[in-house]
Amino acid sequence: MRRLVGLEWNEEEARLVVASGHKGRVLFEQAFAVPLTEGQETAAGTLPALEAKTIGQKIAQAVSERGLGRLEVLVALGRSSIELRQLSLPPAPDEELPSLVRFQAAREFNAFEEDWLLDFVPIDEASEQPRTVLAAAIGPSLLGQIQEVCATVGWKLRRVVLRPCALASLVARQRPGSAYQARLVVDLLGQEADLTVIVDRKVVFLRTARLSGDPLRQEEATSDLLAQIRRTMAAVANQLEGRRVAAIVLCGAGAEYEPLAQLLDQQLAIPTELFHPFEGVPVGEPLAAQLPEQPGRYAPLVGMLWDELQGVAPAMDFLHPRRPPEPPSPRRKWILAGAVGLLGLLGFFGYQIYSKYQLASQVETVRKTSLSLDQALKQAEAQQKMYSEIARWKETDVHWLEELRRLSERFPPAQQAMVLQILMGPGRGGGAIQLTGLAAKAADIDTLVERLQDAAHSVVVTNRAEASGQDHYRWQFTIQMTAPHQ
Repeated sequence: MRRLVGLEWNEEEARLVVASGHKGRVLFEQAFAVPLTEGQETAAGTLPALEAKTIGQKIAQAVSERGLGRLEVLVALGRSSIELRQLSLPPAPDEELPSLVRFQAAREFNAFEEDWLLDFVPIDEASEQPRTVLAAAIGPSLLGQIQEVCATVGWKLRRVVLRPCALASLVARQRPGSAYQARLVVDLLGQEADLTVIVDRKVVFLRTARLSGDPLRQEEATSDLLAQIRRTMAAVANQLEGRRVAAIVLCGAGAEYEPLAQLLDQQLAIPTELFHPFEGVPVGEPLAAQLPEQPGRYAPLVGMLWDELQGVAPAMDFLHPRRPPEPPSPRRKWILAGAVGLLGLLGFFGYQIYSKYQLASQVETVRKTSLSLDQALKQAEAQQKMYSEIARWKETDVHWLEELRRLSERFPPAQQAMVLQILMGPGRGGGAIQLTGLAAKAADIDTLVERLQDAAHSVVVTNRAEASGQDHYRWQFTIQMTAPHQ
């Protein structure tokens, strides 16, 4: 029977789940937390950063008391521990994506180096269309800390996975959704919340939001959580071309979670359901008798252990990232050539035969060198083609954030005009922006056009009419504007 442990930690505690599996069966045996900063607060109430060895020693003491020996460990990393980007790539088949993603990450990540660990999840499937991937990377120093913690406990590191992806896998397994329905999974972690959007089993958007407090106990933090959810839903609608979040899954159970679920349902007008990570999960008697106080925080660990014991590869694994396919092994070819050479050596001897063998060996060496150079040339040509395609792709892109900044700076005061809708997308010779809004006077529309138009931006009013039912804003307008390539 295979036995594994799932582990994650933050400044306050380490959370662990122990599970075992045999012949397709999975059993969750233990789930518990290990305080890391107990009795270590400073006079100002801050939490000191702990060394990896200290964290490992605290975990080792706790697992020793529970009789856990040497195990394989799966470590979950939160969003705040990684660098995450959504990358746009040219059309390419899946086997070419690892090289494209690594090349693009070197340009767009803030601190990416060659020795960083990088993995990604494709968001779309059509290889003949521009590709979009969710890429994540961690530095070697973070991996070293993880390895030191595991070595201190005496465990062998098996995988390093992304926590929101493991949570999404568990939700999709226990609460299957439609292949066309986007769901927002909310996992509360004290003063943080993981906000993960999934479609079926695929993660399409994720972020970790810092909150002003615990939304289960503080009204201000609850309002903060609502604002963060609205911001996430708006970002998802823009990314998925208008598709909106149709349901919310709140990880947790019990009386303290029910009011929050009802509030989300009412304020956002979206069906919200509670999700207990241990409900419907095969658990042992000790765990069933004493579940953790906040089971929602253990959902990612349950998800990644279940996947591992069922042979399901995680969406992201920094120890085993997606790589280009390995070239065919020439081993059989070289074995056959060696056997032929050996038979020739045994069948012929003498000086003349030995000379012929030497000549054949030299020819073989030259042939191998030629093949090696041919392969290197093909790889260089493929890389050059890839670099050219990416450069061409980036040259036709529009810097939308810069366009939004310019629009914000040049827009008239709110007393003169307001925007109801902004639509942005590709157009002929650049990007196209459509503004729909209201203005106090007709002259304010002309003022808006004058502020937005310059040598690089052409502005055309396609609709100007008096607005009915408005006290202050008496005119409505629609403006078409072009934006230059970046």
